Amino acid sequence: MQLIIRYILLFSLLGFGNAIDAQNPVVQHMSKISNLPDVEFYDILEDNDHYIWLAADKGLYRYNGKIYQKFTNSKQRVNSLFQLKLDEKGRLWCINLYGQLFYIENDKLTLFYDANELVKGQLSPFEITSRSIRLFTVDGIYDINFKDKKANRLFNGMSVSESSFKGVSYVIKIDSHEKPSKEKQNWYQIKDNHIKLLIELTSTYRMQSPKVYAFKNSALLNFKEQGKNQLYLYRAQADKVLKLKTPKNLEDVTIYNIILLNNHYWFLTTSGVFIFQLEKNKLNFKEQLFSSESVTEVLVDFNKNYWFTTLDNGVFVSSNLNIRHLNLENTKDKITAACALNKNQFLLGTNSGKLLFYSNNQVFKTLKLPGSKIIGNLFFDASYNQVIVSINASESYSIDLKTFTVKDEENKYSVAKTFSKINNENLFYGSYKEAIIYNQPYTSDSTQIIRESRVKTSEVLNNKLFVSFIDGLYQFDVNSFYSKEIKLENESILVNSITKINNEIWLATQHNGLYCFKDNQLISKQNILPKQIQINTLKSDGEFLWISTDEGFYRFQPKTNALRSLNTQDGLTLSVDKFIILEDYLVAIFPNSFYLMPKNDMLFKAFKTSKVWIESVKINNKDTLVNTNYNLPYNFNNLRFDFNSNGFQSNKHVSYKYRIKPIDTTWREVPLNAHFVVFNSLSNGKYTFELQGQNISSKDIQFANPITFTINKPFWETYWFYALVLIIIVGLFWLYFRKRLKQKETQRIAEIDKILIDKKITNLRLENLRSQMNPHFIFNALNSIQDYIISNEKELASSYLVKFSRLIRMYLDYSQQNEITLEEELKALKLYLELEKVRFEDELEYEIVIDGLLKTNKIKVPSLFIQPYVENALKHGLLHKLTDRKLTVEAKIIEQNKLQIIIEDNGIGRAKSEKLKRPNQQHKPFATKANEERVHLYKNKLKRDITIAIEDLQDKNQIPSGTKVVITMPIQ
Repeated sequence: MQLIIRYILLFSLLGFGNAIDAQNPVVQHMSKISNLPDVEFYDILEDNDHYIWLAADKGLYRYNGKIYQKFTNSKQRVNSLFQLKLDEKGRLWCINLYGQLFYIENDKLTLFYDANELVKGQLSPFEITSRSIRLFTVDGIYDINFKDKKANRLFNGMSVSESSFKGVSYVIKIDSHEKPSKEKQNWYQIKDNHIKLLIELTSTYRMQSPKVYAFKNSALLNFKEQGKNQLYLYRAQADKVLKLKTPKNLEDVTIYNIILLNNHYWFLTTSGVFIFQLEKNKLNFKEQLFSSESVTEVLVDFNKNYWFTTLDNGVFVSSNLNIRHLNLENTKDKITAACALNKNQFLLGTNSGKLLFYSNNQVFKTLKLPGSKIIGNLFFDASYNQVIVSINASESYSIDLKTFTVKDEENKYSVAKTFSKINNENLFYGSYKEAIIYNQPYTSDSTQIIRESRVKTSEVLNNKLFVSFIDGLYQFDVNSFYSKEIKLENESILVNSITKINNEIWLATQHNGLYCFKDNQLISKQNILPKQIQINTLKSDGEFLWISTDEGFYRFQPKTNALRSLNTQDGLTLSVDKFIILEDYLVAIFPNSFYLMPKNDMLFKAFKTSKVWIESVKINNKDTLVNTNYNLPYNFNNLRFDFNSNGFQSNKHVSYKYRIKPIDTTWREVPLNAHFVVFNSLSNGKYTFELQGQNISSKDIQFANPITFTINKPFWETYWFYALVLIIIVGLFWLYFRKRLKQKETQRIAEIDKILIDKKITNLRLENLRSQMNPHFIFNALNSIQDYIISNEKELASSYLVKFSRLIRMYLDYSQQNEITLEEELKALKLYLELEKVRFEDELEYEIVIDGLLKTNKIKVPSLFIQPYVENALKHGLLHKLTDRKLTVEAKIIEQNKLQIIIEDNGIGRAKSEKLKRPNQQHKPFATKANEERVHLYKNKLKRDITIAIEDLQDKNQIPSGTKVVITMPIQ
């Protein structure tokens, strides 16, 4: 028996406090995705190069998408900086509490002017004009000239607050002649150095913290009176000041700033951001964001990312304000099922048996099923305004949405995998084990099992039921339920998700990508999505195909083939699996939360790519200045290029390609999240490094300035080196042949000299021989032989004749040689002395002394060299002495391996001998002269050092007592 149970409403909420947290845009906190340097921030600004500048309590920081860089100045008196502004040159300006004005130029924080004496310890607003910095102080308004830095007072009086828009300033000022009063404030407009009073405000109460905010053609004034915020509006076109009624939710908060975004006024307060639209001079509340945050500034960057700075919670960024993230209040609850209801209503089921009914983003009803039940599936039948609740057990329920009556269906729809409405009478139900058709499901239990197999998903189109089973895809006729398997190339196809659009069935397959089934044919649509993306869920709203994947969320228009995407860059911090489609929204379901996204084009952003530039260049692992051209030695061939493109998390969202000409003809991809390329061991040549960057969600491509670098050849591979080597080789050949020619010429000359020397020596030997064989000697010798014959001294005559013949033969023999042995020379000398002794009638004593160390048979001496000096001793020294004739010839070895020959006689001496000469004999003996020439030849031509020294001997009385000849020559 069916039990009809009317469950009372456990929770009925007009707001969302009890069911979900207050909704906020999807945000990412910079402290979680980067090393945020502080938690207290006062201002934020994006410059022309898309750097994000942050004014914090700890100082000034610049964010490039990857890291934060701090800027300081040695003369800076305090770290905190305020009021970030850009001038016409793109320079960033700021000020501190001491009145020090700074600007950024060439990546340095430069002190422009120290206005401490003017500001008197008060944070003074300033504006940038074309010629000066305009400073609004308690002592007046000053223009500080850019060129001479002189402070010229423009207006007197105390400036309390100021704001400017394109050269028009609005200031709260007290005139110098008036006494400062908390009950009176004057609001002025300054334009073209002319000041105009807009309104004089008076009050019986104190006006606290007056602040003015300038916009295009308007300005707002805010102050507190009796603790309540007061607002005044000035319209420039009407030139009129109006008092606005302060909205209730703004009355008590502290307002840090007011900005105008998208024609809405954003009030940045201690209770987050209040957004109002000004209509007919009335502020109409739109929404409140980040109610628990003290928001000080909001920046919208070039890619429409919203940056929020706070006083105590750092910085957070919303990539898309239109994507709202809502969390379930009870963290133990998990969303297990969801379905779309009428218009923008939807239903969520949890693991605790709760049913949460939403209208837009607010829960309007909550039901709790008995017990703790895991709701596995939900199906909304619009025809009957019924919701089927499938439990992941043997239970199921149906709910009448008119009365919110819950009916227990027992296990009729339990463990459902899919539902499809075939027509008003039949409902398809697929479970983990079978596919069933229910006829009149809400009033009857009539069933028909059409196939027993685990069901995954289903869809109905043109009287055809398409069901994906675990073992294949089947098509059923809704009248006969005759089935036919749809195959891909005669193979079963596994389908994870099915939807219909424009009378076509679209299939997300498990292994084959995206397909369209049309006219009984499977058509591949794999080229629609990026490659290798696994589709989780496929749904259609009749116009667009919505596709969820692990890489993001896609919207495809089949008619135009237009594809739009959402990913982490759009604020989807989680990969989308399950989602439902409402009339105006998409709801992406997660276990503890869901994303609410508008279906219109506001969901998608047109991303841009910031300028791409090369940050640093390293050559052989050493940093160098970034230039457009490098000329490098051959061994400086390891290069690294680091690059960047500014923007929120650009390190994750910008992909790079590079090529190095002439090596690369096509672009090479740099892995995502990598921001450098390295080239090792480049060969010599001229290269150009080109780099491009592109936001992954943009078609906009930015090119960095190319860098050209030349790696020179090693010197041994250069043309000049080849030329030098060639010159050296030719030179060496030339020198070699020149040397050879010179050697040959020298050899030829030497040979000629040798011939001449030999000839000369031969002539000298002949002359020596002639002197030794002079007629007088021969006559004396023959005369001696004759005397022996006459005296009948036959033996003496024979012996003398033999000696004479031997001597003559020796002379003739030795005269043919340049050098003979010392032994041969002394033999000839001894034989000569024996013959001469006979001539001297034995009145001659001679002695030949030979050093025992001499090897006379090996030592070479010039032939017949000693005999002429012995002959001179006999002929000129001893011949004229009648008695005691003595002659000594000594041969010995002396130091330095030299031979010394001494010929010493005890004759009359050279001086007396010269006197006895006949007048026609006043010249040197012929043999002695020949020997001197031979010595000269040996010394200069044959490089043989022969010296001859002649010494006149004297006795104790200085009377000549003989002559000594010393011959010295190297031993050979």
